[in-house]
Amino acid sequence: MRALALLLLSTTAYADKVVVVGRVGDGPWTDAPTEARADQKAELAVVVVTSRKVLAPDGITEVRLGGDKHKTAPLSGRVRWSTVEPHGFRASKATNGATSDFYSNVSTEPKTFGRWLGYDHIDYFETVVREWGDTAPIAAAVHGTEIDTHGLGTIRYKAEVDVDGGGKTLASPGAESSNDYGITADVHRVSIRSGDDFLGWLSAYELVPEVFGSAGSGRGHQTDRFTGADCADVMVGALRRTGRTDLDYTNVAGLPSYTTRVSAAVTLDDHGVPEHDITGVKPGDLIRIDYGGELSHHTPRDWDHVAALWEDRSDPAGPEHGGPDGKLDGFDLVIHMGHPRLVIEPLANQAPATIDVLRWKTR
Repeated sequence: MRALALLLLSTTAYADKVVVVGRVGDGPWTDAPTEARADQKAELAVVVVTSRKVLAPDGITEVRLGGDKHKTAPLSGRVRWSTVEPHGFRASKATNGATSDFYSNVSTEPKTFGRWLGYDHIDYFETVVREWGDTAPIAAAVHGTEIDTHGLGTIRYKAEVDVDGGGKTLASPGAESSNDYGITADVHRVSIRSGDDFLGWLSAYELVPEVFGSAGSGRGHQTDRFTGADCADVMVGALRRTGRTDLDYTNVAGLPSYTTRVSAAVTLDDHGVPEHDITGVKPGDLIRIDYGGELSHHTPRDWDHVAALWEDRSDPAGPEHGGPDGKLDGFDLVIHMGHPRLVIEPLANQAPATIDVLRWKTR
């Protein structure tokens, strides 16, 4: 008992910070982002770093912090877990003068469209997902508060620790920890994806907010950081996560330099029916969109938006009864950065429009 009391006194006196760590499968416990496929087991745990030692729950004998390995001592106390999420639409007035209700680093006004305004401030909120309990690890789960992503996407976690049971708590960084790019890397990120290919990694961007004109350099880009993305950047970012870091971020007009054309421009009517059959399209192909109807000249650019084909579907009343038919039309599901987040929906929701279809080049 005396030894335990001394340990608790030492912990309280020298406590420095709380760090959330994660692991995938039987991998190491690390403070690096927890990135896993939906079919993999992913867990989170909390450690307390003091000037003398690293304290961790029972069964965790070693952790990697900043890439360095540390042996651990037992952690006693209680833990409360919260998720940290971005609001989709802006929750407070834009600090850079943006007039859109979604986050934007550039002007969306017709006369100044695309002019750099500076990084918009992204608003975050916390939700308690497990009240005070023991220090045992928890599942690294993605469950949005404002939208259900069926377990896919990106969310962040904060842990509060009452080390000695006396009510004085320590906490890992949370919603308050942000900079120009958005939430900082010391708020532990969990990204769950459907697979390891382009579409799989694209699904990991669910819950990441739309930031029109998302920006940054290389791995410092908001999309690489999973803090924000626009319609073109989220596509490039997902492909970069498959290992294609040779590709720089670009806009919709720049995508042809990374792709080959599968279909030239075709008009979709109000119901998403193309003026002629579009065949040979595969899931993962990019669909550029120039809006028609009331959204004609939505932007001063030739192409307004880009989506990716998620799933080939057909008319439920047709011969394939809603199954794949090898033709691109309004029944097919596309994934794209909508207002204010990534969404999977029928292509018809983007009609009327003119579209073309692009396919990523291999290395």
